[in-house]
Parts: sequence; C-alpha cells; structure tokens
Amino acid sequence: MRRSLLRYTRVLLLPLLAAGLVLTGCDSTGSNGGDGENDQNAFVYPSSSYETATVSNLLAFDLGVRTQNASDNTESALIDRYTGAIDDKTIRAAQNLTTEGQSVYSDIQGGVDLSSLVSTDDLLQSSQLEAADSPSPGAPVNTDELLRHYFKQAGANNVTPATSNGIVLNQFAEKMLLGTPIYGQGAAILSGFANGTLTGNQAEQWDTAFGYFGFPRTLEPFLNYSGGTEGLAGGPTQDVDGNGAVDLTSEYVHTWAAYAIERSAAAANNGQPNDFARRAFDALVDGRQDIENGNDPSDHARTALDAWEKVVAVNVIHYINSMQGNLEGTSGTLGEGDVGEDAWGEAKAFAWGLQFYSDKLTDAQLSDVLEDIGNDPPYGELTAEQYTADLTTVKETLQAAYDFDPSNVAAW
Repeated sequence: MRRSLLRYTRVLLLPLLAAGLVLTGCDSTGSNGGDGENDQNAFVYPSSSYETATVSNLLAFDLGVRTQNASDNTESALIDRYTGAIDDKTIRAAQNLTTEGQSVYSDIQGGVDLSSLVSTDDLLQSSQLEAADSPSPGAPVNTDELLRHYFKQAGANNVTPATSNGIVLNQFAEKMLLGTPIYGQGAAILSGFANGTLTGNQAEQWDTAFGYFGFPRTLEPFLNYSGGTEGLAGGPTQDVDGNGAVDLTSEYVHTWAAYAIERSAAAANNGQPNDFARRAFDALVDGRQDIENGNDPSDHARTALDAWEKVVAVNVIHYINSMQGNLEGTSGTLGEGDVGEDAWGEAKAFAWGLQFYSDKLTDAQLSDVLEDIGNDPPYGELTAEQYTADLTTVKETLQAAYDFDPSNVAAW
C-alpha cells in the first residue's frame, strides 16, 4: 500500500533535529525477566517531543469524552483543545487521580496543536459521505476537515451527538485522532528506522514513537491476562514507584497500548496467544537500548511497527464482531439502531487509520474494506443478511492479510 509517511517525516524531523535531546540510561538487562522491567529508570524522563506525543494521546481522549458530554461540548471548547489553546486547560484523564503535579496540559507540554499534526491526505472513500456527514458532500475530505465539521455539529447539538445518519461524533473525535496524528506519526518514525531511511537524532525520535504508542515505562505490573478480556491489572494507572501519585507520562497506559493489552488478553483467554503488547513493548525498550549502545535498532522497529499495525487491524475486526452480534436475530431491511452505531463508528475510524500506515493492505484492499463497512450505518439500504455478509468479507480480508488465527478473529 502507498504509505503516507513522507509528510510525517518532514513534520517530525525539523523539531526533532532542533531539539537534539537524548534519552539516556536505558537499563542494559532488557525489558522482561531482568532488573529493567521493574526499573522506572529504564526510560529516563524523556524530551519535549515525547511529552508532545503523550499530550496528543491525552487530548484525543479528552476530545472524545467532551464531544460526548453535553455540558462540555461547545464548539469553542473542542476547537481550543484541537488547535493547541490548551496550556491552562484541565487534563481530562487526570480528573479523580492524584498525579505528580499534572493537572493542566502545560504541566506536561503546552501548545500541542493536533490540527497541525494530522495528515492532509484525503480520506479514502470520503467523497461518498452523505451531506449530513461531510463538510463537502461529493468531494474528498481530509481528517482535519472532517473533524472540524464534526466538532461544529457536536457543539451545536449540546446532546450526546450523532449525525442524522447515525455517525456517533465522539467515536470519530477520538478514534480518527488515534489514526492521525498518533498512529501515523509513530508509524512514520518506526518505518524510517526499519527501512534505514531515518536521519537525525535517533534517540529523540525513538522516544517520540514510544510516546505515541502510549506504554508506561514498565509493563508487567499493568498486565493481567488471566482476569478476562481487558488484560489490565487494576486499570490504566498505577503508582508503580510508590510515591503516592501517578505520573501521566510513565505510569499511565494510553489508548493504543491499552488496545494492545486488551487484544492480547482476548487471544490468551482464547487459547491462541498473540501478545501484541509484550512484543511491541519489548521491541521498543530493546531498540532504545540498541541506540544507546550504538547498534542498529531496525529489527526492533519492525517488530514494534508490525505489532502496532496488527492492533489497528484487530480493532476493526473487534468492532465488526460487535456489529455482527447486534445483527444476530435481525432480518429484513436494517432500521435505526440495528447495527450498533458506536461499534460502526469505531470500525470505520480504525479502518481509516490503516490508511496512514499499512504494510499488509493495498490501497484497493483498504478501499474495499471501507466500502464494505459503508459510509454510514446502512439503514434502509441493506438487509441484515447482506450487511452481515459484507462485514464477514472485511474480516476475511484482514485475517488473510495479517495471518490471524481464525478462532481469535471470532473471539476478538
């Protein structure tokens, strides 16, 4: 597939070269099984670019919550958080937490402008969006144009908002940002390492990719695959160092890392382990150690990137399974609510995320996936049987492309 990485590389490289900061002190014993796993200094406090990646994760979560919450979803409140007017804004994820002095965004990194980081590539199949769902019906639109359109609708509705076609806006507010900038930026860096084309300060850029993926600095205390399908031991935050507060940059599992853990847990509980989380985390730690030791991190970059892409694909499968569960027992032409609109929105947004990096799907395959999911929930257009068949085709395409175990595909 054409990978939309050139623009990301340009965006990332200049500030990274200017910063020239190096993360030091990676533990030489590795990430699992040795002293490094429980050592909070396995990653010494990173650079401002890592902090920008962390704030990007926090803002994506924030925008998703606020777009859903009628008391917070004025258009200006959403646009401020999208365009970087955030320094004095409360970190939504920090509510009800005792943090290490991280209550507003500038406590971590101010001025993070998501709108300047998103890809400007037109979204595949976006010209097919209907008038209620697009700022330019009949024409291709990019992520920025679509998000601004949805923020405007959310702010005007002052309710849990969805378009008249059943597109749930808060799902797109968060999940599209997980695709670009977060997955796209991180994938651009890791792909550059994997292909040997990345220049400049390697330590700085590797740390940034780690920040976008969103793992805590130490992983094992957060994992519990035996407890069901969530995979997290006690939730996304832990005071690992025991100082009485949570550090949102090192003791918090951000969204992509949480999905990696959750999908790994589901496979483990299905008896067909596929541990995306440990593979990605170990590769990120070991690759960082390679850089520290002057060695080539390309193999570890490739491992982390492969795991991340597969988590994106599994998320499409997961939400298609949810839709198909909703369709069980339904027959005839679909009507409002039959599909499960939250699940539809997540499947669509995550499929769009694969546009910003995929090593397994061609443009034609991804266009077919997006077409089969549809431009909106297909109320009045398809029967339950027809749509179930379309969704099954999507799962079969992804299963074949990523060589997923069939029973895991069913279980996810």
